[in-house]
Amino acid sequence: MIIIIDDDPISSKIAALSIKKGIPEEQCIIFNNPEVALKDIEELKIAQPLLNPLLLIDINMPEMTGWEFIEALNILIPESENRYLGMILSSSVDPADIDKAKSYQRIIQFLTKPFTLETTQLLREFLV
Repeated sequence: MIIIIDDDPISSKIAALSIKKGIPEEQCIIFNNPEVALKDIEELKIAQPLLNPLLLIDINMPEMTGWEFIEALNILIPESENRYLGMILSSSVDPADIDKAKSYQRIIQFLTKPFTLETTQLLREFLV
């Protein structure tokens, strides 16, 4: 399962369409609001405690940044549980953002927008 958290509906739709070519449609969920995503992840944690989706997280969102989302997720599900692994999918190419992503155990990759065929192939490898 992949969960996309991005306030830009066009970016998230492009990502979802690219990903859905390789997985069932119900295995790709889009959230345009990170606070709603956290609430639903909390419900999933209770309903399906062994679920381990891959998160694609934008870092520049107005309601809650991707960094704030990751911090809140770390409280909800500690990084030490090795669940809910994430990838940053951002338009940022700032080395500080890339370094910051490396400081989180949960973040396994920093990908830059736009979504490409190479990105799609990389994600499919994680879904196998």
